[in-house]
Amino acid sequence: MKRVLTLHLFCFLLLASMVNSALAAGGQYALIELKGSVNPIISEYIVDSINEANNRKVRFIVIQMDTPGGLVSSMREIIKAILSSRVPVIVYTYPKGAQAASAGGFIMLSAHIAAMAPGTEIGAMHPVSPLMNFGQRDKEGRDQSGVMEKKVLNDTIAYARSLAQRRGRNVNWAVRAVRDAISSTYIEAKRLGVVDIIADDMSDLLAKINGRSVRIDKKTVRIDTTGVSAVSFEMDWKEKFLNFFADPQVVFLLFIIAVVGIGTELKNPGMIFPGVIGAVAFFIFLMAVRVLPINFAGLALIILAIILFILELKIASYGLLTVGGIISFVVGSMILFDSPLPGFQLPLSTIIGVVIFLLLFIFIVVRSIVRVHAGKVTTGSQGLVGESGVALKDFEGEGKILIHGEIWNARSDEGIMKDERVVVEGVSSMTLIVRRDSD
Repeated sequence: MKRVLTLHLFCFLLLASMVNSALAAGGQYALIELKGSVNPIISEYIVDSINEANNRKVRFIVIQMDTPGGLVSSMREIIKAILSSRVPVIVYTYPKGAQAASAGGFIMLSAHIAAMAPGTEIGAMHPVSPLMNFGQRDKEGRDQSGVMEKKVLNDTIAYARSLAQRRGRNVNWAVRAVRDAISSTYIEAKRLGVVDIIADDMSDLLAKINGRSVRIDKKTVRIDTTGVSAVSFEMDWKEKFLNFFADPQVVFLLFIIAVVGIGTELKNPGMIFPGVIGAVAFFIFLMAVRVLPINFAGLALIILAIILFILELKIASYGLLTVGGIISFVVGSMILFDSPLPGFQLPLSTIIGVVIFLLLFIFIVVRSIVRVHAGKVTTGSQGLVGESGVALKDFEGEGKILIHGEIWNARSDEGIMKDERVVVEGVSSMTLIVRRDSD
């Protein structure tokens, strides 16, 4: 019996040892998702995730990316974390149909291993700003760019070239992606030496990076994906909430809702609902502008446009104020966000849609409110001015009259006889000023 128990115990310990060895051999890799515009919230989340993954000593890090671009400052923070990572970082443009545009292209260049899924694209890394005249030439072909444009462009080109040189990627392509805003498909990027791998999915990616070697701190690190399991690093609820409102279009619409809601409440106090919605939108807008780089000149132009639209209701300008408001609104919207890379500019379709909405709102809703306030008062004592009533007794000075089925105190400078008709000329406190009806 003892032999049987000893044998069972030995088998149990051997099995536990095998399981522990398998787990130790398998290891883990970090999985991080970069989806949407590159902003400070995304940047902080990815940098913290990379640092935490390094502290956990994972085998490698995979960043799944699908982005149209974003802020230079946030992009640089992410790239710094990748370059400082003590474990290999694989940036994978995924899923199929995703893009690594603008800031995403720079992040791809910085990766230890760059991979793309079929149907994806990379590039369009040229600086974009409504306030800068990048690369414009006159009829004779001479560059019309100013000093600031050349400074931003050359700095961006140098940064892309530096990343490509560090990772041994196609430097000429990186320069053209910035200077000429070229883009490449996943097949072209692989053929040109911009990316290292084309992978259908995560399983295919893990199979293709297995055994590859990368340089980290002058050391060669071999990637082993045998038996690895993924550890997902996800945003918490607060980061997801802030990231949603860190979108330029959302912030833009929040500002419009705030202006419309608060403006409606001020013009017609007591409606409550528009005021509450406008106030909430305004406070969320203030929170978002602490994250995004707002150009206050653009904000001022949008406010000026709304003022011009409202003045059109009161001043006969024959449409000039409306035209000026539209121009001010479009220009202000285009320069509302400061970012020299694509991904943080408002689409023209969004701007035009909001202009049409504002015009309809102001010239239909606001005009109706203005007319109501400008119209004759028809309720309360003020609504009795011009109405006629009947004297209940003879009086000269103070007396009482019947008007609209109600008895009111009245005062007249002339003698009024009982049952004589009178006309209300004014109101003093709760006393009606009347005169004899001569009609």
